[in-house]
Amino acid sequence: MPFSTLVNRRALAFFGVVSLGGSYMLMKTRAITAQREQRQVGDYSVSTTRSGGGI
Repeated sequence: MPFSTLVNRRALAFFGVVSLGGSYMLMKTRAITAQREQRQVGDYSVSTTRSGGGI
């Protein structure tokens, strides 16, 4: 396949959109993962079996 058919405006636009979309999804999933880890670190809740309380 000739190089000129791979590099045209439509192909470059498509690859650019795919690259930006993939980068966005990667950053979004990393941010969500970081939020979950931070929430778990700050969570000091105790289950009812360990709390010594209950009705």
